[in-house]
Amino acid sequence: MLDRMDKLGLILLLTLTFSSCKKEEGIQKTGCTTQATVRDLTGLDGCGFVFELEDGTRLEPLRLFYCGTPPFPKELTKDPLLDFVFEAGKKVKIGYELTESASVCMVGPVVKITCIEEISPTSEN
Repeated sequence: MLDRMDKLGLILLLTLTFSSCKKEEGIQKTGCTTQATVRDLTGLDGCGFVFELEDGTRLEPLRLFYCGTPPFPKELTKDPLLDFVFEAGKKVKIGYELTESASVCMVGPVVKITCIEEISPTSEN
């Protein structure tokens, strides 16, 4: 039988082994290089506006909300979506990072938008 110190050592070893595993990065494109179209899914339960990529993948943007008085937290004031006007069909270029947030809509991964640029109809390329 293992004594108490051996058990503690084994637990510590297992903890270090599993915590040192590199987490898979998943979806991440931080520069404003990914073309997308704004889609209005407000008719679906728990949905709102999403970004649809050229390959049909839909990304649900994580929206930061703040209830309180200024000064606002940096996370909110640096949010590229703070002043973005969502309109169905609008063409944009975005950068994004995958989050571990849950979604009610469930049409695609929930992402944090790192940058967004509108594409004017005359300069789509």
